[in-house]
Amino acid sequence: MSKTNRIRIKDIAKEAGVSTATVSRVLNNSNKVKAKTRWCVVKAIERLGYVPNHVARSLRVERVYSIGLIVPHDIDYLFSFPYFNLFIHHLAVEARSRGYHIIFTTTNGDESVQLHKDFAMRRIVDGLVILDVSDEDPRIDALTELGFPFVVIGRPNHRLSYLWVDTENEEGARKAVEHLVSLGHRMIHFVNGPQHLAVSRQRLEGYLKALQKAHIVCDPTLIHNGEFTEESGYAITKTILRSDKVEAIFYASDTMAIGGIRALKEAGFKVGRDVSVVGFDNIPPASVVSPPLTTVAQPIALVGTWAARLLIDLIEGNKPVPKSFPVELKLRKSTRGGVTVAGDQEF
Repeated sequence: MSKTNRIRIKDIAKEAGVSTATVSRVLNNSNKVKAKTRWCVVKAIERLGYVPNHVARSLRVERVYSIGLIVPHDIDYLFSFPYFNLFIHHLAVEARSRGYHIIFTTTNGDESVQLHKDFAMRRIVDGLVILDVSDEDPRIDALTELGFPFVVIGRPNHRLSYLWVDTENEEGARKAVEHLVSLGHRMIHFVNGPQHLAVSRQRLEGYLKALQKAHIVCDPTLIHNGEFTEESGYAITKTILRSDKVEAIFYASDTMAIGGIRALKEAGFKVGRDVSVVGFDNIPPASVVSPPLTTVAQPIALVGTWAARLLIDLIEGNKPVPKSFPVELKLRKSTRGGVTVAGDQEF
C-alpha cells in the first residue's frame, strides 16, 4: 500500500492542528471554515504529499475568473525585457475579452515551484501560465499532480503530456545561421540564453544543424551562454573581442544583440560592414537600433493571445490542443548586404 493511500483524514487533522470535522468541511468546500483555517488544512495536505485527483477536485472553489503568471525573475528584469511586456499585454487583452483578469508576481528560481503550488492550492487563480521552462520542468509535475489547469510557453522535453504554446525556435535559429553562412561567414559565434532552458536547447540545435548543412565543423569555443539581457550580451561580446577574431555573431535574443552591438561599437567595429549581427525576437527596438537589427521575428503577440485562449478553454472544460507559430527572418542593416528598415526582407 502506498504512503498516499495510508493517509487518512485524522492524519491531516493532526498535521493541521484541527479536528477531523474541520478537515471534512474543507474537503467539502464548506463556507463555515475560516480562510486561515482552510489554508492550514490545505498546507497540511500538501506537506503530507496527499493530493490525489479526488482531493484536488474537492478543494476547488467557485471560479475566480483570474489566470496567474509567475515570472521567474526579479521585477527589474521583467520590466526591462520588451518580450515580457508584449507577451503580458496581449495575454491580458485576450483574457479580459473572455471575462478573466491577470494576476502576476515575480519570484526567484528556488521559490518558483512552491509558489506555483501555492497559487493552485489556495485557488488564487483558475489556471497558470508557465514561463522559462526547462526540460523535465518540476512545475509541470507539480501542477499535473494537483490536477490544476496550466499552459506552458515553450516545448520542454517532459515525460508527461501538457498544453503548450510555442514558436519554431529551432527553425528560426537555423534560418539565422544559414543567412550568415550565405554571406560567406564561417566562424559564427552563438550567444545563447541560459543553458538549462528548453528554448536555449532548441536554438542551439538550429545553430548546429545549419553548420552541419554547410559542412562547417562546430567549434565549441564559439558557443556562449548568458542571460537574455542587454547587459549579458554586452559582457559576453566584450569577452569574445578579447580572445577571437570576430566576423559574425548570432544572438539568441534581440536584447542580447543590442548589448553586443554596443560593445562592438565601443571596440571600433562597424556593425554590418566589419561584423554581421543577427538577433532573435523582433522586439520593437530591433528596427530602430543603429544599425537596424537583422533578426528572427516571432509573433510574440500571438503567443500571448493564444496562451490566454487555450488556458481559458481548458479551465472551462474544453479540450484545446497545443499551438505552434512559424517564424521569419527579417533582413536589416546589421548584416552584410542588409536592407533598410522600410524595405525589410522576410525569409
